[in-house]
Amino acid sequence: MKKRKTGLPPGTLIYTGNKVDLDVTVTYTVYNSEEYEIEIYDNNSPLHIHQSEEHRIQWYDVRGLHDTELIKNIANTYEIHALAMEDIVDVHKRPSHVEYSNGHFISLKTFEYDKESNEVKPQSISIFLGNGFILTFQEYEDDIFRTIRDRISKGNGRLRKNGTDYLAYSLIDLVVDNFYHVLDRAEETLEEIEDKISFDIDSINKGQLQATKVNLIKIRKSVVPLREALNQLIRSESELIDPKTEKYLRDVHNHTIQLVESADTLRDILSGLQDLYLAELSMKMNAIMQFLTIVTAIFVPLSFLTGLYGMNFEKIPELKYQYGYYILLAVMLFITVGMLYWFKKKKWL
Repeated sequence: MKKRKTGLPPGTLIYTGNKVDLDVTVTYTVYNSEEYEIEIYDNNSPLHIHQSEEHRIQWYDVRGLHDTELIKNIANTYEIHALAMEDIVDVHKRPSHVEYSNGHFISLKTFEYDKESNEVKPQSISIFLGNGFILTFQEYEDDIFRTIRDRISKGNGRLRKNGTDYLAYSLIDLVVDNFYHVLDRAEETLEEIEDKISFDIDSINKGQLQATKVNLIKIRKSVVPLREALNQLIRSESELIDPKTEKYLRDVHNHTIQLVESADTLRDILSGLQDLYLAELSMKMNAIMQFLTIVTAIFVPLSFLTGLYGMNFEKIPELKYQYGYYILLAVMLFITVGMLYWFKKKKWL
Protein backbone atom coordinates (compact mmCIF):
# COMPACT_ATOMS: atom_id res chain seq x y z
CA MET A 1 0.00 0.00 0.00
CA LYS A 2 1.38 3.39 -1.01
CA LYS A 3 2.01 5.93 1.70
CA ARG A 4 0.46 9.35 1.19
CA LYS A 5 0.78 12.65 3.06
CA THR A 6 -2.86 13.61 2.72
CA GLY A 7 -3.78 16.75 4.67
CA LEU A 8 -0.21 17.79 5.50
CA PRO A 9 1.12 21.21 4.47
CA PRO A 10 3.35 21.58 1.35
CA GLY A 11 7.01 20.89 2.00
CA THR A 12 6.38 18.23 4.67
CA LEU A 13 9.04 15.52 4.48
CA ILE A 14 7.30 12.13 4.53
CA TYR A 15 9.19 9.17 3.10
CA THR A 16 6.63 7.27 1.01
CA GLY A 17 8.70 4.15 0.38
CA ASN A 18 9.16 0.91 2.31
CA LYS A 19 12.96 0.70 2.60
CA VAL A 20 13.25 1.88 6.19
CA ASP A 21 15.70 -0.77 7.40
CA LEU A 22 18.59 0.18 5.12
CA ASP A 23 21.79 1.81 6.30
CA VAL A 24 22.04 5.38 5.09
CA THR A 25 25.32 6.10 3.33
CA VAL A 26 26.54 9.52 2.21
CA THR A 27 29.43 9.81 -0.22
CA TYR A 28 31.03 13.24 -0.49
CA THR A 29 33.13 13.83 -3.58
CA VAL A 30 34.98 17.07 -4.28
CA TYR A 31 37.17 17.65 -7.31
CA ASN A 32 38.51 19.88 -10.03
CA SER A 33 40.80 19.24 -12.96
CA GLU A 34 43.79 18.78 -10.65
CA GLU A 35 42.44 17.41 -7.37
CA TYR A 36 40.09 14.68 -6.22
CA GLU A 37 38.89 13.76 -2.73
CA ILE A 38 36.21 11.42 -1.43
CA GLU A 39 34.69 10.90 2.00
CA ILE A 40 32.16 8.24 3.02
CA TYR A 41 29.79 8.57 5.97
CA ASP A 42 27.45 5.93 7.37
CA ASN A 43 25.52 5.24 10.56
CA ASN A 44 28.77 4.85 12.50
CA SER A 45 30.30 8.15 11.39
CA PRO A 46 28.45 11.48 11.73
CA LEU A 47 28.09 13.51 8.56
CA HIS A 48 30.23 16.61 8.22
CA ILE A 49 28.66 19.10 5.81
CA HIS A 50 31.36 21.10 4.08
CA GLN A 51 31.15 24.74 3.17
CA SER A 52 30.84 25.62 -0.50
CA GLU A 53 34.11 25.91 -2.41
CA GLU A 54 34.73 28.33 -5.23
CA HIS A 55 37.15 26.38 -7.42
CA ARG A 56 36.06 22.82 -6.75
CA ILE A 57 32.86 20.88 -7.51
CA GLN A 58 31.09 19.31 -4.53
CA TRP A 59 28.92 16.23 -4.89
CA TYR A 60 26.89 14.73 -2.06
CA ASP A 61 25.36 11.34 -2.86
CA VAL A 62 22.85 10.05 -0.31
CA ARG A 63 21.78 6.38 -0.47
CA GLY A 64 18.67 5.73 1.61
CA LEU A 65 15.77 8.17 1.87
CA HIS A 66 14.08 7.23 5.14
CA ASP A 67 16.36 9.47 7.26
CA THR A 68 14.44 12.68 6.53
CA GLU A 69 16.37 14.69 9.15
CA LEU A 70 19.67 13.98 7.39
CA ILE A 71 18.20 14.96 4.03
CA LYS A 72 16.73 18.10 5.56
CA ASN A 73 20.10 19.13 7.05
CA ILE A 74 21.92 18.71 3.73
CA ALA A 75 19.16 20.48 1.79
CA ASN A 76 18.99 23.39 4.24
CA THR A 77 22.75 23.87 4.03
CA TYR A 78 22.47 24.40 0.29
CA GLU A 79 19.17 26.31 0.55
CA ILE A 80 17.12 23.74 -1.33
CA HIS A 81 13.45 24.66 -1.68
CA ALA A 82 11.05 22.85 0.66
CA LEU A 83 9.02 21.51 -2.28
CA ALA A 84 12.17 19.95 -3.74
CA MET A 85 12.92 18.30 -0.38
CA GLU A 86 9.37 16.95 -0.33
CA ASP A 87 9.79 15.46 -3.80
CA ILE A 88 13.09 13.82 -2.84
CA VAL A 89 11.42 11.52 -0.30
CA ASP A 90 8.30 10.92 -2.41
CA VAL A 91 9.28 7.75 -4.28
CA HIS A 92 5.95 7.62 -6.16
CA LYS A 93 6.47 10.96 -7.88
CA ARG A 94 6.72 10.85 -11.66
CA PRO A 95 10.02 11.98 -13.26
CA SER A 96 10.06 15.75 -13.66
CA HIS A 97 12.18 18.91 -13.82
CA VAL A 98 11.66 22.03 -11.73
CA GLU A 99 13.81 25.12 -12.00
CA TYR A 100 14.37 27.06 -8.79
CA SER A 101 16.17 30.35 -8.22
CA ASN A 102 19.36 28.59 -7.12
CA GLY A 103 19.32 25.47 -9.27
CA HIS A 104 17.53 22.68 -11.11
CA PHE A 105 15.74 19.74 -9.50
CA ILE A 106 15.38 16.57 -11.59
CA SER A 107 13.59 13.45 -10.34
CA LEU A 108 14.07 10.17 -12.19
CA LYS A 109 13.31 6.47 -12.03
CA THR A 110 15.64 3.60 -12.71
CA PHE A 111 14.85 -0.11 -12.83
CA GLU A 112 16.50 -3.38 -11.94
CA TYR A 113 15.34 -6.48 -13.80
CA ASP A 114 14.78 -9.67 -11.80
CA LYS A 115 14.89 -12.54 -14.30
CA GLU A 116 13.57 -15.18 -11.90
CA SER A 117 10.36 -13.30 -11.12
CA ASN A 118 10.24 -11.51 -14.51
CA GLU A 119 9.73 -8.22 -12.68
CA VAL A 120 11.30 -4.77 -12.91
CA LYS A 121 11.94 -3.12 -9.55
CA PRO A 122 11.86 0.69 -9.63
CA GLN A 123 14.15 2.98 -7.70
CA SER A 124 13.58 6.70 -7.13
CA ILE A 125 16.51 9.03 -7.84
CA SER A 126 16.70 12.81 -7.37
CA ILE A 127 19.33 15.25 -8.59
CA PHE A 128 19.73 18.89 -7.57
CA LEU A 129 22.08 20.90 -9.76
CA GLY A 130 23.36 24.07 -8.14
CA ASN A 131 26.18 26.55 -8.57
CA GLY A 132 29.30 24.52 -7.87
CA PHE A 133 27.53 21.58 -6.24
CA ILE A 134 25.42 18.51 -7.01
CA LEU A 135 23.14 16.67 -4.59
CA THR A 136 21.92 13.20 -5.52
CA PHE A 137 19.55 10.96 -3.57
CA GLN A 138 19.12 7.24 -4.24
CA GLU A 139 16.35 5.19 -2.68
CA TYR A 140 18.37 1.99 -2.29
CA GLU A 141 21.80 1.31 -0.86
CA ASP A 142 23.14 -0.03 -4.18
CA ASP A 143 25.43 2.59 -5.68
CA ILE A 144 24.39 2.96 -9.32
CA PHE A 145 26.68 6.00 -9.68
CA ARG A 146 29.82 4.02 -8.88
CA THR A 147 31.06 4.17 -12.47
CA ILE A 148 30.78 7.97 -12.47
CA ARG A 149 32.94 8.17 -9.35
CA ASP A 150 35.46 5.83 -10.97
CA ARG A 151 35.68 8.13 -13.98
CA ILE A 152 36.23 11.12 -11.70
CA SER A 153 38.95 9.32 -9.75
CA LYS A 154 40.86 8.41 -12.91
CA GLY A 155 40.88 12.05 -13.97
CA ASN A 156 41.41 11.37 -17.67
CA GLY A 157 38.00 12.34 -19.03
CA ARG A 158 35.71 15.31 -19.51
CA LEU A 159 34.19 15.07 -16.02
CA ARG A 160 37.19 16.58 -14.25
CA LYS A 161 37.46 19.36 -16.82
CA ASN A 162 33.83 20.45 -16.92
CA GLY A 163 31.36 21.89 -14.42
CA THR A 164 28.42 20.64 -12.42
CA ASP A 165 26.16 20.71 -15.47
CA TYR A 166 28.31 18.07 -17.17
CA LEU A 167 28.29 15.95 -14.00
CA ALA A 168 24.48 16.19 -13.94
CA TYR A 169 24.39 15.15 -17.60
CA SER A 170 26.63 12.15 -16.86
CA LEU A 171 24.37 11.01 -14.03
CA ILE A 172 21.22 11.34 -16.15
CA ASP A 173 22.92 9.60 -19.07
CA LEU A 174 23.82 6.67 -16.82
CA VAL A 175 20.20 6.32 -15.70
CA VAL A 176 18.96 6.48 -19.30
CA ASP A 177 21.51 3.89 -20.43
CA ASN A 178 20.21 1.55 -17.75
CA PHE A 179 16.80 1.59 -19.47
CA TYR A 180 18.43 0.05 -22.55
CA HIS A 181 19.65 -2.91 -20.48
CA VAL A 182 16.20 -3.40 -18.95
CA LEU A 183 14.53 -3.28 -22.38
CA ASP A 184 17.09 -5.76 -23.69
CA ARG A 185 16.11 -8.16 -20.90
CA ALA A 186 12.44 -7.63 -21.75
CA GLU A 187 13.16 -8.36 -25.42
CA GLU A 188 14.98 -11.58 -24.48
CA THR A 189 11.97 -12.61 -22.41
CA LEU A 190 9.67 -12.02 -25.37
CA GLU A 191 11.92 -14.14 -27.59
CA GLU A 192 11.79 -16.96 -25.04
CA ILE A 193 8.00 -16.69 -24.90
CA GLU A 194 7.80 -16.79 -28.69
CA ASP A 195 9.90 -19.98 -28.80
CA LYS A 196 7.71 -21.61 -26.18
CA ILE A 197 4.55 -20.70 -28.06
CA SER A 198 5.96 -22.17 -31.26
CA PHE A 199 7.40 -25.40 -29.83
CA ASP A 200 5.97 -26.08 -26.37
CA ILE A 201 2.93 -23.98 -25.52
CA ASP A 202 2.22 -26.04 -22.39
CA SER A 203 5.43 -24.75 -20.78
CA ILE A 204 4.21 -21.13 -20.80
CA ASN A 205 3.18 -19.60 -17.52
CA LYS A 206 0.05 -17.59 -18.24
CA GLY A 207 1.19 -14.88 -15.84
CA GLN A 208 4.46 -14.40 -17.74
CA LEU A 209 2.78 -12.52 -20.57
CA GLN A 210 0.91 -10.25 -18.19
CA ALA A 211 4.04 -9.61 -16.09
CA THR A 212 6.00 -8.59 -19.19
CA LYS A 213 3.19 -6.26 -20.21
CA VAL A 214 3.22 -4.61 -16.77
CA ASN A 215 7.02 -4.21 -16.97
CA LEU A 216 6.80 -2.41 -20.31
CA ILE A 217 4.06 -0.12 -18.99
CA LYS A 218 6.20 0.79 -15.97
CA ILE A 219 9.19 1.57 -18.16
CA ARG A 220 7.19 3.70 -20.56
CA LYS A 221 5.52 5.60 -17.72
CA SER A 222 8.98 6.54 -16.46
CA VAL A 223 10.67 7.36 -19.77
CA VAL A 224 7.94 9.59 -21.24
CA PRO A 225 7.96 12.14 -18.37
CA LEU A 226 11.77 11.97 -18.27
CA ARG A 227 11.78 12.99 -21.93
CA GLU A 228 9.61 15.98 -21.07
CA ALA A 229 11.84 16.87 -18.09
CA LEU A 230 14.98 16.84 -20.24
CA ASN A 231 13.27 18.99 -22.83
CA GLN A 232 12.45 21.56 -20.12
CA LEU A 233 16.03 21.45 -18.81
CA ILE A 234 17.46 22.08 -22.28
CA ARG A 235 15.11 25.04 -22.87
CA SER A 236 15.60 26.61 -19.46
CA GLU A 237 18.27 29.12 -20.63
CA SER A 238 19.81 28.84 -17.17
CA GLU A 239 23.30 30.18 -16.53
CA LEU A 240 24.08 26.90 -14.78
CA ILE A 241 23.85 25.04 -18.10
CA ASP A 242 26.83 25.67 -20.34
CA PRO A 243 25.96 25.83 -24.07
CA LYS A 244 28.57 23.13 -24.65
CA THR A 245 26.65 20.79 -22.34
CA GLU A 246 23.34 21.38 -24.11
CA LYS A 247 24.36 19.20 -27.05
CA TYR A 248 25.03 16.31 -24.64
CA LEU A 249 21.65 16.84 -22.99
CA ARG A 250 20.00 16.83 -26.43
CA ASP A 251 21.72 13.52 -27.12
CA VAL A 252 20.24 12.04 -23.93
CA HIS A 253 16.86 13.50 -24.91
CA ASN A 254 17.12 11.70 -28.25
CA HIS A 255 17.88 8.49 -26.37
CA THR A 256 14.67 8.85 -24.38
CA ILE A 257 12.73 9.22 -27.62
CA GLN A 258 14.35 6.03 -28.89
CA LEU A 259 13.52 4.27 -25.61
CA VAL A 260 9.85 5.23 -25.91
CA GLU A 261 9.78 3.90 -29.47
CA SER A 262 11.50 0.68 -28.37
CA ALA A 263 9.04 0.21 -25.51
CA ASP A 264 6.12 0.76 -27.91
CA THR A 265 7.62 -1.73 -30.37
CA LEU A 266 8.05 -4.36 -27.66
CA ARG A 267 4.50 -3.72 -26.49
CA ASP A 268 3.25 -4.32 -30.05
CA ILE A 269 5.31 -7.51 -30.23
CA LEU A 270 3.84 -8.60 -26.90
CA SER A 271 0.33 -7.91 -28.17
CA GLY A 272 1.08 -10.07 -31.22
CA LEU A 273 2.42 -12.84 -28.97
CA GLN A 274 -0.73 -12.71 -26.87
CA ASP A 275 -2.81 -13.13 -30.03
CA LEU A 276 -0.52 -15.94 -31.18
CA TYR A 277 -0.80 -17.62 -27.78
CA LEU A 278 -4.60 -17.51 -27.92
CA ALA A 279 -4.55 -18.76 -31.52
CA GLU A 280 -2.27 -21.67 -30.58
CA LEU A 281 -4.53 -22.54 -27.66
CA SER A 282 -7.53 -22.42 -29.98
CA MET A 283 -5.77 -24.66 -32.52
CA LYS A 284 -4.82 -27.09 -29.78
CA MET A 285 -8.41 -27.18 -28.57
CA ASN A 286 -9.65 -27.68 -32.13
CA ALA A 287 -7.24 -30.57 -32.60
CA ILE A 288 -8.51 -32.18 -29.40
CA MET A 289 -12.12 -31.68 -30.45
CA GLN A 290 -11.33 -33.07 -33.90
CA PHE A 291 -9.76 -36.18 -32.39
CA LEU A 292 -12.73 -36.72 -30.07
CA THR A 293 -15.16 -36.19 -32.95
CA ILE A 294 -13.37 -38.80 -35.06
CA VAL A 295 -13.40 -41.28 -32.18
CA THR A 296 -17.11 -40.62 -31.67
CA ALA A 297 -17.82 -40.99 -35.41
CA ILE A 298 -16.02 -44.36 -35.49
CA PHE A 299 -17.89 -45.69 -32.50
CA VAL A 300 -21.35 -44.65 -33.76
CA PRO A 301 -21.71 -47.56 -36.29
CA LEU A 302 -19.94 -49.91 -33.92
CA SER A 303 -22.38 -48.99 -31.16
CA PHE A 304 -25.23 -49.50 -33.59
CA LEU A 305 -24.08 -53.03 -34.40
CA THR A 306 -23.49 -54.00 -30.78
CA GLY A 307 -26.88 -52.52 -29.89
CA LEU A 308 -28.59 -54.31 -32.75
CA TYR A 309 -27.27 -57.73 -31.80
CA GLY A 310 -27.68 -57.02 -28.11
CA MET A 311 -31.49 -56.91 -28.37
CA ASN A 312 -33.44 -59.59 -26.55
CA PHE A 313 -35.40 -60.97 -29.50
CA GLU A 314 -35.49 -64.74 -29.73
CA LYS A 315 -35.32 -64.98 -33.51
CA ILE A 316 -32.18 -63.22 -34.72
CA PRO A 317 -30.75 -65.59 -37.38
CA GLU A 318 -27.14 -64.54 -36.96
CA LEU A 319 -27.12 -65.39 -33.28
CA LYS A 320 -27.34 -69.13 -34.04
CA TYR A 321 -24.67 -69.04 -36.71
CA GLN A 322 -21.42 -70.74 -35.67
CA TYR A 323 -19.11 -68.00 -36.96
CA GLY A 324 -21.46 -65.05 -36.46
CA TYR A 325 -19.41 -63.49 -33.65
CA TYR A 326 -16.21 -63.52 -35.72
CA ILE A 327 -17.99 -62.17 -38.77
CA LEU A 328 -19.37 -59.28 -36.69
CA LEU A 329 -15.87 -58.48 -35.36
CA ALA A 330 -14.54 -58.53 -38.94
CA VAL A 331 -17.31 -56.18 -40.09
CA MET A 332 -16.60 -53.80 -37.21
CA LEU A 333 -12.88 -53.87 -38.01
CA PHE A 334 -13.61 -53.21 -41.67
CA ILE A 335 -15.84 -50.26 -40.78
CA THR A 336 -13.15 -48.82 -38.47
CA VAL A 337 -10.35 -49.15 -41.04
CA GLY A 338 -12.60 -47.84 -43.80
CA MET A 339 -13.59 -44.77 -41.83
CA LEU A 340 -9.95 -44.05 -40.87
CA TYR A 341 -8.98 -44.30 -44.51
CA TRP A 342 -11.81 -41.95 -45.48
CA PHE A 343 -10.81 -39.39 -42.80
CA LYS A 344 -7.20 -39.57 -43.96
CA LYS A 345 -8.23 -39.05 -47.60
CA LYS A 346 -10.29 -36.00 -46.56
CA LYS A 347 -7.23 -34.74 -44.58
CA TRP A 348 -9.20 -34.74 -41.35
CA LEU A 349 -6.40 -36.70 -39.72
